[in-house]
Amino acid sequence: MQRKKSLRVMIDATQPSVVEIITKECVQLDRIVSSHHGRVADRHGPMLRPGTTRISLDIGQFCFQALSDTQLRVVQGGVVTTHVDDPKDPWPLLQPVGRGDHPEGETPSFAIIE
Repeated sequence: MQRKKSLRVMIDATQPSVVEIITKECVQLDRIVSSHHGRVADRHGPMLRPGTTRISLDIGQFCFQALSDTQLRVVQGGVVTTHVDDPKDPWPLLQPVGRGDHPEGETPSFAIIE
């Protein structure tokens, strides 16, 4: 079995919103905040369990990583999403961190469902 690369997703909530994240694994949703180190990820709530999780988001930016195919559905409000398939690329709008070696593998898919 080929190993999966991580999928990195950035969510920009342009207004207070409610979204559903559908995943096959536990993921941690982080809020992007400013600090004296620049823009950093800060934990936003508990780990999301596999399946469908409904989340309320205030205006701001959020991010998560997944190793399995993931879907996002906007229930209410408005969000803009960005996803990064290349593990050597830094998170969008964040300070780059150590890049390390990443194994070859298949990148999971990300879909916005209506």
